[in-house]
Amino acid sequence: MGENTVNRPRSSSPRRAVQFATLEFIAFFLPVLGMAWLSRPWPLARKLFLLLASYAFYAGWNVGLLVMIIVTSTIDYYCGEGIANAKSKAIKKAWLTVSMATNLSALGYFKYYGFFRDNVEALAGAFGASSGLPILEIMLPLGLSYITFQCMTYTIDLYRGYGVKAGSYLDFLLYIAFFPQVLIGPICRSRDLLPQLSKPVPEGFPDLTQAVSRIASGLFKKVILATYLSTHLVEDAFLAPENFSSLELLLAAYAYTIQIYCDFSGYTDLAIGIGLLLGIRLPDNFNQPYRATSLADFWRRWHMTFSNWLRDYVFLPLGGSWGTRKQTYLNLMIVMWVTGIWHGAAWKYVVWGSIHGVLMVAYKLVQDRRKAKGINPKTLQHPRWYVGLNWVYTFHVVVLARIFFRSTDLQVAGMYWDRLLDFSLAGHGIEWLVLPVAAIGLGLNFWGQHIRSAFERLHDATPAPMRPVLWTFVGGLVLVLQPADVAPYIYFSF
Repeated sequence: MGENTVNRPRSSSPRRAVQFATLEFIAFFLPVLGMAWLSRPWPLARKLFLLLASYAFYAGWNVGLLVMIIVTSTIDYYCGEGIANAKSKAIKKAWLTVSMATNLSALGYFKYYGFFRDNVEALAGAFGASSGLPILEIMLPLGLSYITFQCMTYTIDLYRGYGVKAGSYLDFLLYIAFFPQVLIGPICRSRDLLPQLSKPVPEGFPDLTQAVSRIASGLFKKVILATYLSTHLVEDAFLAPENFSSLELLLAAYAYTIQIYCDFSGYTDLAIGIGLLLGIRLPDNFNQPYRATSLADFWRRWHMTFSNWLRDYVFLPLGGSWGTRKQTYLNLMIVMWVTGIWHGAAWKYVVWGSIHGVLMVAYKLVQDRRKAKGINPKTLQHPRWYVGLNWVYTFHVVVLARIFFRSTDLQVAGMYWDRLLDFSLAGHGIEWLVLPVAAIGLGLNFWGQHIRSAFERLHDATPAPMRPVLWTFVGGLVLVLQPADVAPYIYFSF
């Protein structure tokens, strides 16, 4: 069952999207920021303005996404009201079923119909038949996966009895549509955002220093590091791996691993910083993921709001670790298959998720055997060399598995691996400045928080009248160092 692209849903053009790290976004955001703070004395008007600004942000490049947000939000709001006011569990379940069916149907149609049809058609063709399924050219709205997850989280939590109910229809619409985070996260739970919408707006900018440091961090990671790695090695290596030597392809795999971290965590930093300027604190999404010494540890640190979503809404409902060992291992595999297919309708993502799943099951098997011998893995002390080996192993599993994740399809991934394992072939050379750029990006994974803290101390020590000079210097430095064209965010494709 091949990966043709005849009917596959296409993402709405990310290059047309208003990205955070652009002058176009600054021209949009500064008036929004000014009006948001001028309207503080009137909370209702302020929330309405932020909602309309969010809708304008999406409508600027994809009206279909805006329509999807409004329709989905409205259905889930009334489903939530139905769950909260229901007199019996059966009625609650009925409302939850409507919410789940609506969200999953939209996600399935826009994101997975083409993949489903391709593979059914290939299977039918193997028996000399035809599926009869129509060919549809479907445009995948940006941010649909995150909107779907956030909507389902709201109704599921209300059904379980520990969700925060929206105070009004307006609050719920803003909770779903708040523009800094909906495109690629972080995924907010009702308890993360809804209580903040009900509180009085703080005076001034109480978290200005942290907001500035997050924005500076996000710009540096995305505009300079991620874009340089993408345009000076990664794109070419994964587009035509036959032109590169084994060493060059290994460096490209490392570079992509650093690029995706800088790209995604950079977006999160910008989203958090922009949210703070608007008086909203968004949850963090990364905790030094490349410090992990096991795959389980990696997924606790990478895209944390998504990992926690999978734990709470997929792994635990399947039974978590409470059943038999075999059932626990199957649950882990299912979670990683869901993780893979969530990223895209293609077999390469299934392979990538399966690699993580198999190795996580192997890790869990070792832990279970230790427990059976009376050894508690959580209290077991290992020498530093052993911890270091685990780090090397975990990091390289992440790096090498991403060859499938980044390649256009399985055929290109196979070619990449063939060249990677053939040490006799010569390449055409690479720009060796990639090495220090990648090293800086990896260093930020370990010491980024310390650097931000130092910047925050500098910002706090700077007299208020001089702070705009500091902001201008940082912004000017980014403009000087940035490449000619900022690459689109990787996760816009998902």
